[in-house]
Amino acid sequence: MNLDYRPANRAPSGALVVSGEKQPRRMPISGFGGGKGGGGGRSPREAPDSLHSTAFARVIDLISEGEVFGPTHGLAGALRDVILDGTPAANEDGSLNFPGISIDFRTGTQTQDPLPGFPASEATSGVGVELTSAVPWVRTLTNVTLSAVRLTLAVAGLTKANTSNGDIGGYRVDYLIELSTDGGTYQQVLSSAFDGKTTQRYARSHRIELPAARTGWSIRVRRLTVNASSSTISDRTYIDSLTEIVDAKLRYPMSAVVGIKIDAAQFQTIPTRAYDWKGRIIRVPSNYNVDSRSYSGTWDGTFKLAWTDNPAWIFYDLVSNDRYGLGERIPAGWLDKWGLYQIGRYCDELVPDGFGGLEPRFTCNCYLQSAADAYRVLQDLASVFRGMAYWASSSVLAVADMPADPVYTFTSANVIDGKFNYVGSALNTRYTVALVSWNDLSDLGRQKVEYVEDRQSLARYGLKQIEVSAFGCTSRGQANRVGKWLLLTSRMETRSVSFSVGLDACRVRPGSIIRVADQHLAGRRIGGRIRAATRTVVTVDAELGVRPGDRLVVNLPSGVAETRIISSAVGEGLTADMTRFTVDSTELTADMIGLPGTVLNITVTAPFSELPEAECVWTLESEELSAQRFRVLGIKRGNGLIAEISAIQHQPGKFANVDFGTRLEPAPITVIPPGVQPPPTDVVIESYSVIDQGYASHTAVFKWTAAANAVAYEVQWRRDNSEWINMPRTGSTSVEVPNIFAGGFMCRVRALNALDIPSIWASSVLTQLDGILGPPPVITSLVATGLLFSIQLDWGLPSGPSIIEQTELYYAETPNLANAISLGNFAYPQNTHTLFGLRAGKELWFWARLVDKNGVKGDFYPVGMGVRGMASDDAGPILDQIAGKIEKSMLGQDLVAEIESGGGAATEIKEVQDGLNAMISIKAGVTANGQYYGAGMGVSVENTPAGMQTQVLFLADRLALINLVNGVISTPFAIENGQTFIRSAFIQDGTITNAKIGDYLQSNNYVPNTTGWRLDKNGTYQNNGTGGGGRRIETNTQSLWYDGNSVLRIRMAV
Repeated sequence: MNLDYRPANRAPSGALVVSGEKQPRRMPISGFGGGKGGGGGRSPREAPDSLHSTAFARVIDLISEGEVFGPTHGLAGALRDVILDGTPAANEDGSLNFPGISIDFRTGTQTQDPLPGFPASEATSGVGVELTSAVPWVRTLTNVTLSAVRLTLAVAGLTKANTSNGDIGGYRVDYLIELSTDGGTYQQVLSSAFDGKTTQRYARSHRIELPAARTGWSIRVRRLTVNASSSTISDRTYIDSLTEIVDAKLRYPMSAVVGIKIDAAQFQTIPTRAYDWKGRIIRVPSNYNVDSRSYSGTWDGTFKLAWTDNPAWIFYDLVSNDRYGLGERIPAGWLDKWGLYQIGRYCDELVPDGFGGLEPRFTCNCYLQSAADAYRVLQDLASVFRGMAYWASSSVLAVADMPADPVYTFTSANVIDGKFNYVGSALNTRYTVALVSWNDLSDLGRQKVEYVEDRQSLARYGLKQIEVSAFGCTSRGQANRVGKWLLLTSRMETRSVSFSVGLDACRVRPGSIIRVADQHLAGRRIGGRIRAATRTVVTVDAELGVRPGDRLVVNLPSGVAETRIISSAVGEGLTADMTRFTVDSTELTADMIGLPGTVLNITVTAPFSELPEAECVWTLESEELSAQRFRVLGIKRGNGLIAEISAIQHQPGKFANVDFGTRLEPAPITVIPPGVQPPPTDVVIESYSVIDQGYASHTAVFKWTAAANAVAYEVQWRRDNSEWINMPRTGSTSVEVPNIFAGGFMCRVRALNALDIPSIWASSVLTQLDGILGPPPVITSLVATGLLFSIQLDWGLPSGPSIIEQTELYYAETPNLANAISLGNFAYPQNTHTLFGLRAGKELWFWARLVDKNGVKGDFYPVGMGVRGMASDDAGPILDQIAGKIEKSMLGQDLVAEIESGGGAATEIKEVQDGLNAMISIKAGVTANGQYYGAGMGVSVENTPAGMQTQVLFLADRLALINLVNGVISTPFAIENGQTFIRSAFIQDGTITNAKIGDYLQSNNYVPNTTGWRLDKNGTYQNNGTGGGGRRIETNTQSLWYDGNSVLRIRMAV
């Protein structure tokens, strides 16, 4: 079947008709034929069908308020996006499932043209009632704007059998159509009949013009032919459908419509229609790319028109549109578009879809078909991005449950009476299973249910099921995230808080994240008001312990809460005898705290953006204790300036857990240990060893005695001073850790009861365990030996059993390990390596470390300054090597060969320009692999503007002066690789006008703090005596004298 994509006849500009050619219908063929008869009889004959019907259904569907994007697959695939009775009109390859279908559509612009082929507005309703001679069919019409109706009558079959000879022929059924106007008498408007023969269903339509009426019309259809009661007659008649018609050529401005024409023979009734379309074109930020879901640069607050399924901008359109939204009551300026911009960007971030791919975090594909309460619709739409909408400060605001920093801190110091009122959620709201309904577009948008469970909650609370409908959700991955967020929220955010404040309530609004520093719940004071402050030092009451690295949060005068890292804290006060003292904050004792004038001066690493003022609120957070996080739900005004804030617990880590499955570790908010569940006892550490392929592996075993009422245990362990390592929760009374490193081990265990309430930790004693799987030892030595144009490295390997796999060598051009790069990895037991291709006198520093078969790396040797190595700078051996290279070359052999022509000399002199210039040159060159290589010598005398100029020039990679004595070549002078080598030099008198030293100048026997001397560029001079007989260090500010035992004896400083 071919698809014909062409403009319709006389179609207006911009219209598109998509049609499929209709296949010829198969017609039954019957005739008379004769075979050889017998006995002189005749066979019954059947007359051919004389009644045939071909009907087309024309339907206009209103899709949406315009303007819309249109078919999802575009103009070329428009028929794929039309679904009739659950079947697409066309397949992906373009073949038609319904031959003869054609469609036309408009996207809903203001100036769009009428649909061609639809001169009237029609509404068809199926009837499907049998018409009998005993009971007429009557239908009342009350729409007085109708121009006409179309009545479709049908006969299931029309035949009559001759009982005498068996022939089958036609039959006739007469009927009458009558019309009553405004309740008057019926008047005949049509008399007709089904007359003929058909063995198939046959239908015909009659258009009935309607006169003007005030109240309406009644249509009556009477069958005049009495229904046959004989089995030889088939004459059942039906009223198929009634179509109400308003004659008008309508444009349907601002309405997206589809006109469809189908062959009625393919359907019993008008088929159900569905369309796969992209909906409304709405306003989106001008810097937003809807295809890539990216935002370029900074948004200037302007919009452009585009289609999007981002729920934030759908929310903005629904509120601001003045045709179908709230635009008549809420101007666009009252909308918080900047907050929606942040929500929109959060919606567009890509997250795993659960099937190996990525998808936007939130999309919305909804079809609003009826009017509803505005507040309810906005809340439903905001639920797509886990948010809510509310009215405040003459603005419509939308907030979402998404990552955000706390905007303000509340402590007992800025809360009325210092009271926080907490309420926990009911147990029947701690849901463990969620059934999330969503719409599957791959199944025509049918509703599906996604099952999500929280196994941790299920084990604790049992089955507590909740059913939720994900509004506008067409992604299974998004539905799963909705369920995970709901279950995690019900498990982790179970505490609500309310408190009363004064003007501080102006700093927050619903949706804001706040800190609550409640000293009663925390178990110690972690907040208060500032006594005095600079940008880097804050003075508070000395009632708490502060450590470097803790975090200080201050509510600044502008209302912004800023966090800074603490670098130090010093307590200062007066004793009873008025003696002033200062101590580190960690040294404050109980008898010091509360003394008159005792304060704590806290210094932060970075200055605050503005100067904190006295009485500003502060709070302290650390790894062991943090302020609670809450999300504000509402602010209720009370008497005067008092307001009551209500908020719900907020867990910042839940978002990464929902989207990416990361582990959720709630921050500690109290130091008060629970005392309900007793801890386990007798925590001990043991070990055993296993020999595997010649190597011993050690396993640690942690054991304890069971605690009463405990159903599970949590175990942590550490080696030496490492961090505590968590082990999986267990129900037994022992756990094992294989392949341990040697060291001092500690273990701590706590018990949990059926309500998941933990005990305090029970710890073991420090236990030393053996193991050879620890970091490998350092090498025993590393020696760098200078060779000609190279450095040889030799290192010593530790003796004894070992699982060392390789040695890593590093080198640098300075003695700083931080600048070192890898020289290579050398398989065990290799212990030597030579670095070639160096310039003479090239100086490098080296380090080495071992790596075992587990990939564990040892420490570098040496510590600090590396082992110095220098390629040989002795000119003698270098010149001998160069002489050897020259002797082996063809040129060298040719030069030293005896001249057979009698020892004569060849001289060539060229004179030009009246004998003023003379030049002689000798050149040799070859081309290899496309590269020219040349060598040459030139001697010239030239008359230049500056006077007579004599020159001798050489072109070569190597320039050398050689001697031949008794067949042995020696080289007293050579230039190679940009370096000049002289075997011996005598300088009568030398002057250096200016000498520049890069990093240092030192003797060739210099060893730090041992022998030699060194002067570096920073002005430090070190002079070491021989044999460790003392040393002296000079800088610009001091002179240090050490004896032979490196004991400082004299120090002179400015």
